[in-house]
Amino acid sequence: MKTKICVFLLILSTTTSLWAQLSINDYKYVSVPDKFDFLKSNDQYQLNSLTKFLLKKNGFTVLNKSDNYPMDLAQNNCLLLNANVVKIKGLLTTKLQLLLTNCKNTVVFSSEIGKSKLKDYQKAYHEALRDVFTLSEFNYAYVGADRTIVLPTPTPPKTPKVTPIEPTSEIVSEEPEAPSVAEVPSVPVVEVASGLIIQQTNTGYNFIDSRSKTIKYSVHATLFENVYIIDGEEGIIYKRGQSWVRESIENGKTTIEALNIQR
Repeated sequence: MKTKICVFLLILSTTTSLWAQLSINDYKYVSVPDKFDFLKSNDQYQLNSLTKFLLKKNGFTVLNKSDNYPMDLAQNNCLLLNANVVKIKGLLTTKLQLLLTNCKNTVVFSSEIGKSKLKDYQKAYHEALRDVFTLSEFNYAYVGADRTIVLPTPTPPKTPKVTPIEPTSEIVSEEPEAPSVAEVPSVPVVEVASGLIIQQTNTGYNFIDSRSKTIKYSVHATLFENVYIIDGEEGIIYKRGQSWVRESIENGKTTIEALNIQR
């Protein structure tokens, strides 16, 4: 009997530990789709818009597909929760439930079931969804910043300022600090590619060598504005101001290459 009790307590402890690891407070963003599965069109009955509003009201940072995703999310997509509202069958009663799933499609949070007996669809859905947020205890506050490993964004090397010195002048350092050159990040020197011509495609762009007229890079658009994945190669191409830059990892080091685009 004691053995059975010990096994039960061990299983209960393991289960409790697993659930403790899945907390909505470990996630920084929430994404709401344009359409829920039980609806026929985007934002039908304004239910998706109401979901975003109620999530924001409870302290969540809500994103959607049209948003420019922040850099930390681009580096770690597991900072995002996906929100989904499901309809539960009920006789003469509208029942809705909110589910929040992580990047592994694991349910992190399932709300209480909201109900409404109104006959008008929009009013019933709105009342049931508001009931979901009234009954459920979110107590949301993002606390994952200290435990989330975010890779630093590589920065291009800075060009140190050079002050002209008279040939006969003697260089005397009055400051104990190291020269500014030592502060330049350890990123390989930028190499300028040969002249390229940009040609827009259905999925992104082709970067064509102006001399050989061959495609040097073919890129595809991502969810992030002006950031493109290189087809068949490691790395990305993105637009910084008016310049195009290729960024990749070679031999364990980040390489940044400015692309010479013909205007």
